[in-house]
Amino acid sequence: MRSDVKSEVAPTRRSVLAAGAAALSLPLIGTARAQTQWPTRVVKVVVPFSAGGTTDILGRLIAQKLSEEYGQQFIVENKTGAGGNIGADSVAKADPDGYTFVIGTPGPHVINQYIYKSQPFDGAKDLAPVIVIARVPNLISVNPDVKAKTLQEFIALAKANPGKLSFATPGNGSTGHVATELLKSMAGIDLVHVPYRGSSPALTDVMGGRVDMSLDNLPAVQPFVEGGKLRALAVTTAKRWPELPDVPTVAEAGVPGYEASSWFTIAAPAKTPADIITRVNKSVNQYMADPDMIARMRKLGADPVGGSPEDMAKLIADENVKWKKAIEFAGLKPE
Repeated sequence: MRSDVKSEVAPTRRSVLAAGAAALSLPLIGTARAQTQWPTRVVKVVVPFSAGGTTDILGRLIAQKLSEEYGQQFIVENKTGAGGNIGADSVAKADPDGYTFVIGTPGPHVINQYIYKSQPFDGAKDLAPVIVIARVPNLISVNPDVKAKTLQEFIALAKANPGKLSFATPGNGSTGHVATELLKSMAGIDLVHVPYRGSSPALTDVMGGRVDMSLDNLPAVQPFVEGGKLRALAVTTAKRWPELPDVPTVAEAGVPGYEASSWFTIAAPAKTPADIITRVNKSVNQYMADPDMIARMRKLGADPVGGSPEDMAKLIADENVKWKKAIEFAGLKPE
């Protein structure tokens, strides 16, 4: 009888242990399901510059594609100021749950640490790389009333009027700011910097004649050049941009060795789950390889890039070396 009792009790204990193990595994299963089902609510994509600029245009384009793919809204939120620091800082301090991303630029990722005395976040430690969206040339343009048809003529005009001509940028520490300071140093001219909170207000004032010149991302400027509201003088890349074959490079236009382009990324708060970063990276890489998307981006003036999070981390490291040297060459000091 006792052997029968033991045989009945032993399975019962095993059942209890199995039930306990199953219960303990439930939170893990729940977590796995939560990550697999991501996103289950609205995802915020922070653009650290004003609406209408290149960062905003690309951010909305990617957010639309992600919304269509995942069946959840990816909402763009413009948080401007401090050369992109305010928006990027809000993401660096956000919960790393996969529901907040930022469209990054050289400013928040690299340049601002050399421009601002106090950087509220560490771009390398507080933001996790996801993917490089695109590279974009910058375009030097002027109000059509400025008496300069070429970059050589503008440089001559600036030399004849030191400190009297002005240039607008999307903000302190933006690529346009640092690239213009580099141009000033290499060309030996003195221009007054007028910073704005994004490309749209900056270009509005150049078109309105309140500021003379702009050095800004091509996608933001090109429509106004095509509409005759701005005059293109030069592109800042090493080679001419295929969509603007008649516009010379800065080097061709009289400043040998000059080159400065922009790039745009997606980043997330540090410690964002790796599987979510992988999913977003895979999705955006697919968009970058789609012929229709490539044509659309190139029409905007952007060259699609893509790649891995590690590729983005390397780009930031390489650009850090480049822009640090450029800032030192231009003699910029933290403000």
